[in-house]
Amino acid sequence: MPLPPPDSPPAGAPPVLWTSPRAEAPVISSGDGGAVGAGPFSPAPFRDVVIDAVLEVLEGGRDAAVGLFFRQAGERDYLGFSVTTSGRAAVFAVADGRASVLADGPLPPDAPHARGIPAANRLTVVAAGPAVTCIVNGFVVTGVIVGPRYKAGPAGALVVPGQEGVAASARVRWAQVRALLPEGA
Repeated sequence: MPLPPPDSPPAGAPPVLWTSPRAEAPVISSGDGGAVGAGPFSPAPFRDVVIDAVLEVLEGGRDAAVGLFFRQAGERDYLGFSVTTSGRAAVFAVADGRASVLADGPLPPDAPHARGIPAANRLTVVAAGPAVTCIVNGFVVTGVIVGPRYKAGPAGALVVPGQEGVAASARVRWAQVRALLPEGA
């Protein structure tokens, strides 16, 4: 039996939990050895949120990628969503430093995506309970269900070199973390 509707619907807009400062946009960099570079937005833990960022690839290998990490349970435990400069998207889980791909594939031809270097795209992750939806420039790419290990944690931007021996960097032009529902809902 479904739950009854609330006595009154939620009012107002979901609160903004964090937004990027108006200062110069930060640059995140990887190492030359193929390591992922990352920069947290805030040390605050986030759970059920909308993470939204405009990320610009500045340099990298032939298939460099930018993305978002979220629900970081530990230094080597987090979820991630990335998009390559050639238009391939991936959702992955990192457990004890080992990555496993949850979803991976080329973006559909009708998905808006700025390719190449330099290129900027808006990446959005909607995390609600165990469901994670990943969006590129307003186009829903995929959704996955994640395990209970990834409940809450810091979020931020990441950059992947895309080629061994080549460093990569990306600029966070803008980022914001919003709650899913208005306060008191």
